Amino acid sequence: MSVADIVRAEKGADRPDDRSMPMISAAHSAELAASAISKEIALEHGVYTAYTEDQLPQLMRSTITRHPNSLPALVFPMRLPDGSLTHQVKPQPGSVRNADGEITKYVSPRRHENPPKLTVLRVVTNPSVVLIVEGVKQALAAVAYAPDDWSIYRIPGIWGWREGDGSGRPTPHLQVVAQQDVVVIPDADARTKIGVYSGARALGAACKDFGASSVRFVRLPGDGNQGLDDLLAAAQDDAERRNLLQELTSQAASEPADQAPAAKPPNTLPECAPERPAIEVGGDLHAASLELVERLIDQRGGDRLFLHGRTLVRVSETHADPGAPPVQQIEALQRSQLRREILDVCTPFTTSSRGTARPVHLQDPLVDLVRDRLVSPGPGRPQRLAHLRAITRSPLVLADGEILARNGYHAQSQMFLDLSSELCDLEVPDHPSDEEIQSAARLIRDDLFAMDGADGYDGWVFATEADRTHAVAGLITPMIRANVDKVPMLLFDGIHRGVGKGGCMEVIHQIAFGSSARIMTARESDDEMEKRIAAVLSTGADCVVLDEVQNEDGRSRLKSTALSAVLTASTYESRKLGNSEMLTLANRASWYGMGNNIQIPGDMIRRVYTCRLASDRDDLETRDNFRHHLETWVPEHRAELLRAVLVLVHAWYDRGEPAAPKLFDFKSFTEWQRIVGGILHLAGFQDFLATVPELRESADVEAVETAAHLQWLHELKGSSVPFTAREVIDLAAADPDAPAPYNLDWVSLTAKKLSTYYGQHTRWYDGLRIRADGLAHRGVRKFVVDEQPARSGGVAAGGPPASGPQAASVTAPAAGAASGETIPAPNGDSATDRVPRAMPPVPGGVRICDLEDGTA
Repeated sequence: MSVADIVRAEKGADRPDDRSMPMISAAHSAELAASAISKEIALEHGVYTAYTEDQLPQLMRSTITRHPNSLPALVFPMRLPDGSLTHQVKPQPGSVRNADGEITKYVSPRRHENPPKLTVLRVVTNPSVVLIVEGVKQALAAVAYAPDDWSIYRIPGIWGWREGDGSGRPTPHLQVVAQQDVVVIPDADARTKIGVYSGARALGAACKDFGASSVRFVRLPGDGNQGLDDLLAAAQDDAERRNLLQELTSQAASEPADQAPAAKPPNTLPECAPERPAIEVGGDLHAASLELVERLIDQRGGDRLFLHGRTLVRVSETHADPGAPPVQQIEALQRSQLRREILDVCTPFTTSSRGTARPVHLQDPLVDLVRDRLVSPGPGRPQRLAHLRAITRSPLVLADGEILARNGYHAQSQMFLDLSSELCDLEVPDHPSDEEIQSAARLIRDDLFAMDGADGYDGWVFATEADRTHAVAGLITPMIRANVDKVPMLLFDGIHRGVGKGGCMEVIHQIAFGSSARIMTARESDDEMEKRIAAVLSTGADCVVLDEVQNEDGRSRLKSTALSAVLTASTYESRKLGNSEMLTLANRASWYGMGNNIQIPGDMIRRVYTCRLASDRDDLETRDNFRHHLETWVPEHRAELLRAVLVLVHAWYDRGEPAAPKLFDFKSFTEWQRIVGGILHLAGFQDFLATVPELRESADVEAVETAAHLQWLHELKGSSVPFTAREVIDLAAADPDAPAPYNLDWVSLTAKKLSTYYGQHTRWYDGLRIRADGLAHRGVRKFVVDEQPARSGGVAAGGPPASGPQAASVTAPAAGAASGETIPAPNGDSATDRVPRAMPPVPGGVRICDLEDGTA
């Protein structure tokens, strides 16, 4: 009977998928996968996630749950050689501390409650090898890739095979090694730490005392306490992992290391605080840095210290607004701050030639070496410091529909949740009913986003139903942000001031993030925009709101290479302010913009959708007959509103992610379109993205203005007369009505800048394009304006296939073509039409010749 069978039997479950047998959460699955342990292997050995106290092993419930934030916990059921069941439990990182104040990674039953000593993972008859592996996950990784004729046992620590009564006696369970060839796999620090070396050696001696035929030790490569699972996880695939495990075992030696590590001198320091044990830093920098790195990762990794791109950061509290509760922020660690983090978890000391130990100041070279090892562990060493993409103040829904509403770091999404207290206990039904879905939708549609005039109340002046649906989409997006790499920007577009675009953005931000929106004014300079984007992403922002995206003079601030790039990228690269170092920043933000009568340039039109607000009422700013006064109602009902959004999101996942009808594919954002569109459709919201096609046709101001400029040039120069950029500027000086190229003005325009513009805008604009045509005097580039010719077969450029009498000239399909066959042809507008596949008439027929002798 397997461990999983024993656990199910104890819980009364008849089948593996019975709900009384909890499964493994997505976060824990990701954690196990990082140790080369598949979900299937974990389930086979009974591993599961405990979300509540009653899902924990009974003897360990009070030990774990008396510590706040210890759940959900990862439970490892284990079987001893006598068939009895025991456990180890891994609570949330940093949540449980021992009597000395140190963080406890794993919790075991007490010594009189059958703790794990030597537990069984696999027993075979006449094994070729008996493998004893140190570590909970290390042994699970071993059983996944070991040959079938190996028996595999696990010890919880290198001294964990001894009785817990203080006698030091080995567990009698070691009798399983009698007359067997034993291989022990301790951690890599058996070479550097006398305690680990001695524990492995003592285990070997105990195995021989119990009659083992031979005992050998695997010497894992690497530094620190790197385990077998770290090495296997770094391999390319399962085949390489199997080969690596067999190769390591075949090279096992008779001793854990070539020589015993040097014992540390007696510590004559004043008594250290339990949470700050003494660490020798006065000798070899290499060894000292490794020990400090291990201590930092054990005590701060995945809780306070992270990698953000390639930057070492910490999560710390700040007061974003005076009087408001503190919030978590991402802070890049400078040398002085890293030194503080080290000193918070240990007491560095050196030993004099007389053997006297004394505390010392951490020198800069050692601090810098620690930083380098944290960021880049080196060849063959896995990255153990967790990656952090962003901090979010809204619950997240994962790809399997699981809702994250627990503060702290989440490994699978690489997000850090910083939720207000009222959201931590938010409950959403596992299987929302139709009535629960309809009730949630009504709260959002009829209470939160009620239209002006509904039931006689004042309300939002959304221009169309699609615009209201887009506001709801903007509210849903932060909840599903962890599931999509990229999201488009939602633009709140008002026809004039006072229509409520800022209020709509504020409502969304209050519900999703629990605070007022932090507004960032859009910049005209692309360099300034790039700096702003890099600055906000470097803090792990979950939301970016750009205001005044339209200048009062009508020029769009959305024409930005940096903004275009970040919206279609999951990671954003920018130079670090003040030097040439490149930053690689995760983009996990939801993006919003606001403005009046927004004109969207061509390079942004396929990266945005809009929520337009419009009204001819002259009392918009003084009306007060609202169903709810949202400034106070939304904060007071935030948990209720957020729950309604999560009900809609979770219902869609729970019902198998039903597809919604769509008008077009939102390129670069198809996954966002699929998820958000599906949620809205299931909830009954209509016209999602219905305004986007028309917006793209009418709002491409760049294309319109460039086409007008080319038309003006074509009227003056025709299609055959070349010209230079300087000549164009001279022509414009004589014509006060000359249309300038998009976003340029004749007053400041230089010939060099205009020539560059022409070189970058070579596509067809309304049947015209500009093309380079050689060089003039002194290497100055010349250009001509081409006119797009009509297509053969009666199909006009940019238009549909011809009909009527003109189409009659297309009579015969091309050779080999079926009747009615069509082929794709570009229409000049960055799109493709289908046209009949036909050959134009050839006077006199076709003459076919032999290419070698020219004969017909």
